[in-house]
Amino acid sequence: MKVIVCLDERLGMLFHNRRLSRDRKVIEDICKRTEKLYISAFSETLFQEMEVNLCVDEAFLEKASAGEVCFAENQFLKNYEEKIEELVVYQWNRSYPSDVQIDLPIHTWKMVNEEEFEGFSHEKITRQVYVRG
Repeated sequence: MKVIVCLDERLGMLFHNRRLSRDRKVIEDICKRTEKLYISAFSETLFQEMEVNLCVDEAFLEKASAGEVCFAENQFLKNYEEKIEELVVYQWNRSYPSDVQIDLPIHTWKMVNEEEFEGFSHEKITRQVYVRG
């Protein structure tokens, strides 16, 4: 499966139970790159008005198969690491006082693509694609 996450500079995913992924341009970018997206109910409001087929299920990381795309905001990923073929990181160019950080050792993965774009609420967002190194 392919997993998409949004992180700050210190690999934080949530800060004070608030998501990092609210940027409209990031959501548009995710939707233009996939036809079907597995998410939890926590993420559903981000994609409500987008043209993407949503599979909303709290066990989406367990149910997604090879090649299927998942968007994780408040899920720990370590238990699914062997299933993850590709990790897509939308990284903000700031640090927040995060209380939930990604639990995958990204530094052991190989970055195969990186591009920057201007977000709606952030001047610079970096999209990085990783595969297992």
